[in-house]
Amino acid sequence: MNFFVADPEWGVWIVAYFFLGGIAAGSYFIAILMEWFGSEEDLPLARIAYWNAFPLTVLCGLFLVVDLHRPERFWHMLLKSEVTEAAFAEGFPFTAAGWELALEAPLFKYWSPMSAGSAGLSVFGACAFASFLSAVWPQRWPGRWLQRRWPHRILQTIGCAAGFFIASYTGALLSATNQPMWSDTVWLSPLFLASAASTSLATLGLIARWKNIGTPEARARLEGAEPLALGLELIVLGAFVASLGENLLPVLQTVRGNLLIFGSLLFAVLLPLLLHARIGHRYGWGIPAAAACALFGGLLLRYAAVATPSELLRRGPSTLVSFAPEEGRRAGEPGADIGNHGTVGKPRTKLSGEQD
Repeated sequence: MNFFVADPEWGVWIVAYFFLGGIAAGSYFIAILMEWFGSEEDLPLARIAYWNAFPLTVLCGLFLVVDLHRPERFWHMLLKSEVTEAAFAEGFPFTAAGWELALEAPLFKYWSPMSAGSAGLSVFGACAFASFLSAVWPQRWPGRWLQRRWPHRILQTIGCAAGFFIASYTGALLSATNQPMWSDTVWLSPLFLASAASTSLATLGLIARWKNIGTPEARARLEGAEPLALGLELIVLGAFVASLGENLLPVLQTVRGNLLIFGSLLFAVLLPLLLHARIGHRYGWGIPAAAACALFGGLLLRYAAVATPSELLRRGPSTLVSFAPEEGRRAGEPGADIGNHGTVGKPRTKLSGEQD
């Protein structure tokens, strides 16, 4: 676990982006699955997902821009600034020389999670916008044209891949950094993906109930998928905790670390599963309460995942010496030195005459 890195100081805007981006991408992905494998009764529920995906994606883009120290320079994430300025200097868009330079302006570094994420969010936003138009104005152009077989299939295929990427890439972005805990596991990406599935299903279910969209049978199938997503999230959460290995104990020394593991386990998984199993449809509030718990748990998971490294950095190496490696051994066993905790304090100086 590396404590000698700078705190990225990611706050509420990044947490909101991770949370709403997961719902947007998960909703879009689920909508396409309903269109491919569902029945005619499921199509109104798929339209809910298309209505949600594009506005949430716009909010995500705004959150990313606001979080920048220089928001007016957000386009530097997508375009090469020097090439773009040169293109305008050559008269873009009114000259051939300007267009020739403009074609070289898009910035994409496949090896950079930040660059790949910006490109993926742009592609997903374009697909979400096209599907939004198709869902809101199905009888007008371009919605009517987008409903045709081949344009619709192409849009679905690209959008499905982009949605899957956005739902999982945020976790991969964290793992690619050198921050404590983030860089110590590869399971953040699957965890965010599983959470995106459960939170998007919860969102679609709540809206369908609130607006009375779809048949009761279609809503029951949608709500019946929620326990499956929650079960998958429980498995992935367990794999994430196990993957931390010896780094789990330092994480548990922090408040946010406990929120990440125990808070997410309780609110994102166990309470929703319990409400589905014990209450279910017997009471009108059972399913909505389970969905609300899943949404709150998904938000808590992302907040704690983003905030835990900052708390680890503030505590520094003291988190590593707050427990003894020998505590798992019993007295009398080889190497046992129960309670052998290290100390963190002012280091001894090597200058003569300044000993503590």
